[in-house]
Amino acid sequence: MTAASPPTPPPASGRSPAPGTTVAGRYRPELHGLRGLAIGLVVLYHVWFDRVSGGVDVFLFLSSFLLVGTFLRRIDAGIPQRPFAYWGRTFKRLLPPTAVVSVATLVGVVLVLPEQRWMTSITDAIGSLLHVENWILIQRGVDYYAAEAEGPSPFQHFWSLSIQGQVFLLWPLLIAAAVLVARLLRRPARPVLAIVFGVVLGVSFAWSVHSTATQQEIAYFDTFARLWEFAAGSLLGLALPAWEQRHAERAARRGRHRAAGLTASPLRAVLGWVGIAGLVSCGLLVDVKGAFPGWIAVWPLAAAALVLVAGTSGTRLGVDRLLATGPAKLLGDISYGLYLVHWPLLTLYLAHTGKERAGLGDGLVLILVSLLGAWLLTRLVDTPFRRWRWANEVPWRAGAVAVSVLVLGLAPVLGAQQHLLGLQREAQARAVADNPGARVLDPDFTVHPDADPDAAPLPTAALLGEDWVSGDEECAGELAPQGAEKGRLDQICRVVPGDEGAPVILSIGNSRLEQFSAALIALAQQEGWTLVTLWKGGCAYTPDAVLEEPACNGFSADAKSYLDRVHFDAIALNTTFMHRDGTETIMPGFETTLPALAETSPQVIAVRDTPRMPMNPPECTQAKGMDHPDCVFPLAEPLTQERPDAELIAQAPGSVTALEVNDLICPEDVCPPVIGNVVVSIDDDHLTGTYAASMQDAVGARLREGGFRW
Repeated sequence: MTAASPPTPPPASGRSPAPGTTVAGRYRPELHGLRGLAIGLVVLYHVWFDRVSGGVDVFLFLSSFLLVGTFLRRIDAGIPQRPFAYWGRTFKRLLPPTAVVSVATLVGVVLVLPEQRWMTSITDAIGSLLHVENWILIQRGVDYYAAEAEGPSPFQHFWSLSIQGQVFLLWPLLIAAAVLVARLLRRPARPVLAIVFGVVLGVSFAWSVHSTATQQEIAYFDTFARLWEFAAGSLLGLALPAWEQRHAERAARRGRHRAAGLTASPLRAVLGWVGIAGLVSCGLLVDVKGAFPGWIAVWPLAAAALVLVAGTSGTRLGVDRLLATGPAKLLGDISYGLYLVHWPLLTLYLAHTGKERAGLGDGLVLILVSLLGAWLLTRLVDTPFRRWRWANEVPWRAGAVAVSVLVLGLAPVLGAQQHLLGLQREAQARAVADNPGARVLDPDFTVHPDADPDAAPLPTAALLGEDWVSGDEECAGELAPQGAEKGRLDQICRVVPGDEGAPVILSIGNSRLEQFSAALIALAQQEGWTLVTLWKGGCAYTPDAVLEEPACNGFSADAKSYLDRVHFDAIALNTTFMHRDGTETIMPGFETTLPALAETSPQVIAVRDTPRMPMNPPECTQAKGMDHPDCVFPLAEPLTQERPDAELIAQAPGSVTALEVNDLICPEDVCPPVIGNVVVSIDDDHLTGTYAASMQDAVGARLREGGFRW
């Protein structure tokens, strides 16, 4: 991982800084070594402990410390800020190693990971190159849906580099604006900058604490929840040089001829070692991955700040001596490359071997290979681009190099994406003939005369992991969440629009209902109805029960408020729930929920829950073959019996239609991985959207038989 390059000492011109200024951004050997130590901790914790160390937070902190030093030198010299020039130089340095590692990682993905993970990895590679990977991870819903994946993305570590890149775009604009305001007010720039960064720190820190407490899985990757860490580094970058200069001036007045920073100081030595101890212990004592980036993230930042404040202790016992040694300097030199290469090597190795974590021996080999790869990446890519004199001479050349590298990096990635999408489109064009899906279960089904017996199943393996169902548009107008419900429901309320003024049906529940609803979407589109979706992964609609998961209780409460306000012509929801232990129960609280819904909604579709498989069918077929008997599972016994909510449905007032589709998923009580040349399941818990959509005809017939009217 990188930060702004450490500044080189200014030339010995004999010129003193202007009154009221400091020589900001001096070379700090302890900082370079601290960067190496932090990346070392990141690697060690990832490889052997499967934990997060807090080292990444130190990098975010140090990067802004150095960035501010770069701009303060320009302010002191009276040079214009020129954000565009800074962007060109910075991304000319960042993008080449990123592009090389992204493309190489994608090659590794194709060689090691199953096809169903290819498209997700391509999306991650694009996000990494564009420095938006953190937002892709948030949008993907890493908190819930990542649990359904086969392992962490080899690109997941790019989340922090993406946030850093976004700050490298934002910070120069903030600094330039603050300098402009200072000039207009005829004030020194530093106090104005301090106010700006102080406001950013306060607002971002408050949001970080709140977001970490309420949605930590999102806050961890959220740029806005991380800005305070950059602001803290920026404030230290403003204050530390001024403090050091005042300290040096006082020492000079006392007759000392050397800067105070070079005078032996036991206190500095103690501060430095306290900082190192705090940094090393953070990942051991704190659940960084589960608790950050809230207030506890102050820990590693304070530790890094102590090392910087300690600076040069002037004693052999100072931590700065350790951080300035050859090995520490080398680790600092290759820190960016080491951060880039270690995570893909680790995740691909674990995926290939099926291990949860590396052992002592293979972990040591992984670390050594990562060090070698980082050294080669630094020597062959990072250093040549960073020192390229022709590109460094003129800002637009640096920018042109950065853009060119970005285009060259994206070209093969986008090419691979379009190739896979093209294969899917070709298969979909022949789906009527080659991929009938659940339609083959109709006694009157006949094979299409043009059917290709060798056609590949849909969805194609590369796009299987992307076959989630979603609405087309955000809810708007009368269908938009309002008031208190807006916060939770805004992001999940979606619409599949029908004819103008058409009836509206609501599908509400968890991700299992979400996937089944592909059949309802197809029917609604056929009938011209509008379909609204309220789906939250892991949370069914249970407004009359208190569950152990607070987020689910909040979802149900807000959804009930929404249903009380918005009129729907029909509502579809699960009324039973299949547990992982193989038992089936009525949804909690539905003894009162279902009658209440039936009284207020003209029609209710009571969907029986779908099966859970004992293992992941796509993983099984990938390893053993599509027709292997180990990949065919029996239907859970409770689902072969009368549904537990039958009496409740019979007693409900109004029009409640009981709908069961498990014989379409597991015909004759057997659950195959493929039916009608369509893959049935994404994983052990969810149908593919493609297969659910193929159930359209059968579901429509059963709804009509149950009394439902479109």
